[in-house]
Amino acid sequence: MAISGDLTMLKTGFRALLTTALAAALLGGPLAAHAAGASAKPDFKPVGDYLRQLVDTGKFPGANVLILKDGKEAYYAQAGLMDVEARQPVRRDTIFRIYSMSKPVTTTAVMILVDEGKLKFSDPVTRYVPEFANLQVYTGMKDGVMQTEPARPMTVENLLTHTAGLTYAFQLTTPVAAMYQKSPLGGDRWRFDPAYAGGGELARTLASMPLAYQPGERFHYSMALDVAALVVQRASGVPFGKFLQTRIFEPLGMPDTGFDMPAEKGGRLASLYGPTRDGGLRVTDVGATSALLKPIPGFSGGGGLLSTVDDYARFAEMLQEGGALNGRRILSRKSIRLMMSNHLTSDQLVELKSTAGFGLGGSGDGLGFGYGGSVLTDGKSANDPGSVGEYAWGGAASTTFWVDPVKHVVVVFMTQVIPPGRALVRDDLRNLTYQALGK
Repeated sequence: MAISGDLTMLKTGFRALLTTALAAALLGGPLAAHAAGASAKPDFKPVGDYLRQLVDTGKFPGANVLILKDGKEAYYAQAGLMDVEARQPVRRDTIFRIYSMSKPVTTTAVMILVDEGKLKFSDPVTRYVPEFANLQVYTGMKDGVMQTEPARPMTVENLLTHTAGLTYAFQLTTPVAAMYQKSPLGGDRWRFDPAYAGGGELARTLASMPLAYQPGERFHYSMALDVAALVVQRASGVPFGKFLQTRIFEPLGMPDTGFDMPAEKGGRLASLYGPTRDGGLRVTDVGATSALLKPIPGFSGGGGLLSTVDDYARFAEMLQEGGALNGRRILSRKSIRLMMSNHLTSDQLVELKSTAGFGLGGSGDGLGFGYGGSVLTDGKSANDPGSVGEYAWGGAASTTFWVDPVKHVVVVFMTQVIPPGRALVRDDLRNLTYQALGK
């Protein structure tokens, strides 16, 4: 069956009633001992209750969540099914399609090369992607004909901040999106096409269409991180998947993260679901028979990774710890600070808010954008219990995570329903998590 790509974001959702539910079946992980003693242990039971409600109300077929505090597991819960038809329950080692939660990983790969002096933020993308040498930019329509002008130079930093001028097929703000829809980039089928192996065909396809905006002009959520992955591959001379494996996944102990999975892990790959007209759910890709259980020729740095709640929590904890985990340094502290700092102007922040409900959750107030993810810049404006400097993002199948470097909290939530927006999961989980921690 077809595998859906990142689709249009639903900005509304239900506000789940945070009441008592059957949480006993959900408690799968030990609570970390609080420094002040056992009597001060946080009560995360409402988080488990909430997870069960998401399943019982039909919002998601199944889900799990992992919370880390001060580098230790504070809470784990799971609920529901990873395959409704086969009645297979979600497990701790269930593998999920994380879609745009791939973006912070790809950003990390870029930052590794920046640390090593092999890339600069100011480098023109054409240095690594010469296919972009003659890009045009959409300027309007005249007598039914699209008008364009030559593009300004696109930089590596533009890719990381979604200010490159690229777009997605679902970004219907300009006619350029319609061109994406008619191209192989209209979904994610291009990843399975052997012609897209190596990334060159992706670059040529993108270069055949105009940019939606001039590089550096405005924030516009796009395929920029897919291009960034190609930049990493060409700047390093290492296939992108192998680069991630050797420089990030293996050092961090992430054995179940990659662009595809061996067939023997098929029993752990969750099925993917989408909405029915009556508000229910239907399967769109059966995990046990998914095309993802075979080698994938194309790599999507913006949305192609698979992972587990534990694997991704290790990655997130590395960010929270300033670039290292268990003695293995992945990034310099300087690079982590840059990733988790806002790089958008006040004008560019306006369009960032339109992405709220997807990677951001809520209204988008008080949020900026770092490299590859959102950054909390004003907790009061956002009515947010988190800390300034918090780094977060989500994926098209309703997954989400955040890293709070001040309160030393990491939260990873996994489910498998596309598009996002059936519930305000990130907002609800944040409130429940910080209530439990007494913050």
